[in-house]
Amino acid sequence: MKAKPMKVQGGTYVECSVEEATYVRLNMPGPIPFRMIPVQLRGTREGTPNWSWNGDTERPTLKPSILSRQPPVCERCHTWVNDGQAQFLSDSTHELAGQTLDLLDVE
Repeated sequence: MKAKPMKVQGGTYVECSVEEATYVRLNMPGPIPFRMIPVQLRGTREGTPNWSWNGDTERPTLKPSILSRQPPVCERCHTWVNDGQAQFLSDSTHELAGQTLDLLDVE
């Protein structure tokens, strides 16, 4: 599984069905591997902090891009997730900038 559907229950993230998901957990190659992204499957995300997710756990696509920073060195990782792959944009500050790699399995 490349994208694990999650929701918050009792203040904790728990695995759930795709239809119930309000978050998706990703495992990306690179310096910031695990991401918990707030998602929605339907409707407009305008005015929300959510990403649109296609609901596919093996070939996920999320919109818009994901920008992450890793303290204390402030590593910048800017990524598009399309069809189960992470496209590391050229403004990323790590060795994978400019490359497209498959997402890793989420345990």
